[in-house]
Amino acid sequence: MHKRIKILLITIVLSIGLISTSFLFPFGFSSIHHGFSADFWLFISHSGGTFGVPIITCLFCIIISFQFKGWLKKSMVITLSLLTFSVILGGFAQLNEYFIKEKLKIQRPNIKYLDAQKVLNADKLYMQPTKQARREYFKQHLDAKNISTFYFDDKPLHPDVMEHWLHETGYSFPSGHSVNAFLMATLIGYILLFIYADFRRKMLFLLPFTWAILVALSRVILGVHSPTDVTFGATWGCISGLIIIRLGIIDKYLKQKQS
Repeated sequence: MHKRIKILLITIVLSIGLISTSFLFPFGFSSIHHGFSADFWLFISHSGGTFGVPIITCLFCIIISFQFKGWLKKSMVITLSLLTFSVILGGFAQLNEYFIKEKLKIQRPNIKYLDAQKVLNADKLYMQPTKQARREYFKQHLDAKNISTFYFDDKPLHPDVMEHWLHETGYSFPSGHSVNAFLMATLIGYILLFIYADFRRKMLFLLPFTWAILVALSRVILGVHSPTDVTFGATWGCISGLIIIRLGIIDKYLKQKQS
């Protein structure tokens, strides 16, 4: 366990260091106009959201099951793994979205920008009682101003980015995408280090961290989170994952199933 955790710690430090470059370079709002760049970062961002995470979780649980013999054991592994990941990820998502964010009430960068441009009133938007109510207020406000195409830096905003802004009406800190992506990366990375003995396949543990880094950066690039949001979110996700690993539950479960 200690060797695997040491490898994870080095990877985590490097990953968070890469995310922290968003404090130094102008990543914010850098890919929100028409073109492939916006499509790419929207895809990456969605992969770390409510649609992408379940798909990735299911695929990974199926991959884990290949390490066990017999269809009954494989089915049990998939079912238990899915339930475990769902409880952990769902619990953190609910805690962050409906408790931490609502207590801190930090507004999103894109909402602040729209407020500064007099497109909408950020304080009135966040006075709405629910995220759905905020979305409706946001859309009605744009319709009332007859804004069909919004411009950022004198360039038209990508329509899918605008749709994304309309959907993301929760508070900003910390980034839920970053929390869950790095929590998943830490747990998945550890499991891959555990189940694979050869060096080549062990290196697969870098893939979830590469994905998590891209997800966190996508949130800044699309303007819906600040560097502080994603850096803190990533750190929280990693620490939470390491705590779960240190409890020894993963080691005990995998050793038991492989015996």
